[in-house]
Amino acid sequence: MQQALSFDDVMLIPRLSNINSRGDVDLSTSIAGIKLKIPIIAANMSSVCGVDMAIKLGGLGGLGIIHRMCSIEEQAKMVSVVCNYPVPAFVSSPLKVGFSIGIGPDWRERMDACCNNANIVCLDIAHAHHQRVLYLLKEYFEFYQNYPIIIGQVATPNAVRDILNIIPEQYHSSIAFKTSIGGGSLCTTRIKTGFGIPTLQAVMNIKKEFSKISIIADGGIRESGDIVKSLALGANAVMLGNLLAGTEESPGGIIKGNDGKLYKIYRGSSSYGDKSLRGEEIKNIEGEEILVSYKGSVIRVITNLLDGIRSGFSYGGAINIEELQDSIEYIQITNAGMKESLPHGLFNL
Repeated sequence: MQQALSFDDVMLIPRLSNINSRGDVDLSTSIAGIKLKIPIIAANMSSVCGVDMAIKLGGLGGLGIIHRMCSIEEQAKMVSVVCNYPVPAFVSSPLKVGFSIGIGPDWRERMDACCNNANIVCLDIAHAHHQRVLYLLKEYFEFYQNYPIIIGQVATPNAVRDILNIIPEQYHSSIAFKTSIGGGSLCTTRIKTGFGIPTLQAVMNIKKEFSKISIIADGGIRESGDIVKSLALGANAVMLGNLLAGTEESPGGIIKGNDGKLYKIYRGSSSYGDKSLRGEEIKNIEGEEILVSYKGSVIRVITNLLDGIRSGFSYGGAINIEELQDSIEYIQITNAGMKESLPHGLFNL
């Protein structure tokens, strides 16, 4: 039986470092030909990425993917607002923004309504290794050719291979794959269906066979160290949901709980609330809906994550993502090793 490793199973081995300052670390990357200053993408979820999130993350050099849990007109308006937002003085290039489509009959309408104002589209489906996806992509590349696209979710090299086989090779550089399946903090797919592969293992498996394809690690990322592991072992960027949910910029109002604390709603994909927003029949629920603590500005959240990521690069003796991935070594740790990794000398006064 094969063994699959998740984030808590893996530790990167430190290397000789000549990084004088963590500020010297270059976190720039490229996704399907779209250049980003930081390797962070806001998940295309109704409670994560709307206009405010896309603007703030775009200003920091990342990418927001506008969700599709709304009408075509509303989605197109959100994309247009981000595209035409005045660029802050400290930003050297226009904000980048993406949008989401599904495999339903309205996907062409969403493409035509949004593509001229966006940089990239995300094909949003729980299991992209599906015949309906292959049919859609054949049509997509007939009409939209090299328009950058993120295809997700995939979990295996076989999925990537079957998809690439039906797409002309000259368009492969405009494709990114989002992996894996069932790893999100609110996702119940693996429990309900019995299928899935841990995100980190899926990244490693796909990278091993398709070294030149853009990979986005999506699901199960809880700390900056998980982002470093994803980048070190093959990802070009990560997609974040839970870490960005509950921020000032995430869609939805702030709720004051009975305990006096502040919260915001966080909906998993295919949750009851998510399907309600889409007007879909309420069945095949594979996601939860919860309240998460209000976190304040996403700028503070991203800044803290970037500090940890840059520190990770310094331990790996790497000035950029390419150097980090070059000859990186890792070990599998035991539960005792993971326990040792956590703060364990604390006591209550």
